[in-house]
Amino acid sequence: MRPRSLKFLLDSKSTLLRKVYFFYNIYLRNFKYLKGGSQFDEDLYLNSFFDKNYIGKFVDLGCFHPTRDNNTFRFYKKNWTGINVDLNPITIELFNFFRSKDININCAISDKKTQKKMYFVDNLSPLNTLDQNHLKFLKKNFLFKNKDFKEKKIKTENVNNILKKYKFNKVDFLNIDLEGLEYEVIKSLDFKRFKINLICIEILDHNKISKNKSKKIHKILKKNNFKYLKKIGVNSIFKNISI
Repeated sequence: MRPRSLKFLLDSKSTLLRKVYFFYNIYLRNFKYLKGGSQFDEDLYLNSFFDKNYIGKFVDLGCFHPTRDNNTFRFYKKNWTGINVDLNPITIELFNFFRSKDININCAISDKKTQKKMYFVDNLSPLNTLDQNHLKFLKKNFLFKNKDFKEKKIKTENVNNILKKYKFNKVDFLNIDLEGLEYEVIKSLDFKRFKINLICIEILDHNKISKNKSKKIHKILKKNNFKYLKKIGVNSIFKNISI
């Protein structure tokens, strides 16, 4: 949560005040992440798959923050560029401020273009979710109550449409952290059209529904020539053995 004392900066219509907030959020509050900011140091492992001089492309679905708990920032510092997508508008403003070389998109990702109900915690929260089952996980593990969530309607987009629009036919690294909608994205992804080398995806096994989704994710990726490598924290990493 952002400090209450800075809320007026974020809510302000002044471009200058908003930039002050963005500067604070990146260079002061999250200074320690400027060297690289994966939550479980998985970015170090992910970077080991590519030559240090290689400049590739990434796609980050559920990007949250330009530096903090971010699996693509270390790639960005090596002159990689990519597409960052998040349902939080403040997140995308932060990316536009700090990672202007990237394509930064404010929308929710699902298996199709439609409208869904979002369970909203905060303007800059990694816990905002569209998935009711993931909501159960949040209530149990973060001690949230119903009153802590606001319900909003939000437009969703299919990832294939985004990749097609920006001509990302080859993706070196795909990061997926969508608070419960990872399976919906994986099952709808056109693996024949879009060539993806490495995937890092958040997979939780907190109940029967999520365990079933986890099995389906593994099955789909195996069918499309991805080999499961390891799990780091809550993230599972898969390599395309055909590339």
